[in-house]
Amino acid sequence: MNITEFGVMPSSNTHQTEKIQAALDTAAKNRLPLTIGAGVYITGTLFLPSNLNLVLEKGAYILGSDNFNDYSDKVNLFTDAVDHLRGRSLIYADGAENITISGEGVIDGRGGIFSPNHPHHFERPFLVRIMNSKNISLNGIMLKNPAAWTLHLMNCENINIEDIKIQSRANGNNDGIDIDACRHCLINNCFIDSGDDAICLKTTVDAPCADITVKNCLISTNWAGFKIGTESVGDFSDIRFENSTIYDCNGCAIKICPVDGGNLDGLTIKNIKLINSTGPIFIANGDRLRAYQGQNRRTTESCIKNIVIDGLYGDCINAVGTTYKGEAWGNAKSVVCVSGTDTQHIENITLKNFNLKMDGNVLEYTPRTVPPMGKRYPEFHNFGILPAWGLYVRNCDNFSYDNIDFTKKHDDTRDKIIIE
Repeated sequence: MNITEFGVMPSSNTHQTEKIQAALDTAAKNRLPLTIGAGVYITGTLFLPSNLNLVLEKGAYILGSDNFNDYSDKVNLFTDAVDHLRGRSLIYADGAENITISGEGVIDGRGGIFSPNHPHHFERPFLVRIMNSKNISLNGIMLKNPAAWTLHLMNCENINIEDIKIQSRANGNNDGIDIDACRHCLINNCFIDSGDDAICLKTTVDAPCADITVKNCLISTNWAGFKIGTESVGDFSDIRFENSTIYDCNGCAIKICPVDGGNLDGLTIKNIKLINSTGPIFIANGDRLRAYQGQNRRTTESCIKNIVIDGLYGDCINAVGTTYKGEAWGNAKSVVCVSGTDTQHIENITLKNFNLKMDGNVLEYTPRTVPPMGKRYPEFHNFGILPAWGLYVRNCDNFSYDNIDFTKKHDDTRDKIIIE
């Protein structure tokens, strides 16, 4: 079926939400592919039905409406980690199955419209949000210019995301892909250019995030490249991040920071290349223990265990100091950091086959007690300048490293490696 059969024609000034929705529903009901040809199609929220096979041909552009009221509030709304009410979306599904979106077309949220001066800036819509669904496939398409997060999948199963491109720097909180309490997910051969976390695993509900593979991706980001947390009510297990490159990363290449009671058991990171990246690794727990969507899982710190990082290569830089909510934000020096707490040690961590150029460049350092993470939002700058320029580890049981090569680009008075 072609969308023109439903009276939907390319137009740069006509909003066609109702007609496009009717086409989606009819095609899905009849289990027939729906093709959208080249041209511009402006729409508000579209609800994806089960059994939808949507094909966006090359040159097809689905553009988000410039009217906030065109984004339905008949969706699951929630308060995110930075206290903003989220949930409205351009593309939305809840409780659906067997959804495929493929082709060479573009879904563009025109997120710059909802600038900080916009009255609904803090409620600005996601681009694609799929909840409580299974058998989801995204292939080949481009996701572009979201007003908030780009692609959010929550409590879904059997997800296949391959060969997609994401350009996400039109506004604040421009995450690339957020995998939230999902099971059996593959992200393969994707290009992500994001203003916030590029690929982020989280659990805003007490359901596991398990069997997740991210591989063969090219990532550039203004914040984290690959992240687990901060929202972490549910557990994480059987996670793999492999054969990928992170470049021009300003907020730490790899972050593992569950702090809301959910545990991490089983993470393999293998063969990752870094170019001009801060961090590069920050693994830490804490006791923020925040509730999301009315769910507060535990009253104890998260347990992090069984992590293997094998093959990490490239160039690391010191972060550039900024401020956020009145405090220093992002001004950490390059270092691999593994930090458990006095009451909840991290367990079974193996690092091997590293070849990293670290920035160094700390010429004066006064020994001090490194503060705990506590209840703060977990970030790699929270500990201040650490006492090592290469590797710093504390409160970690059964920690090992082998064939670790750190070199520093600038003189530094601190030790290369400190394990407390």
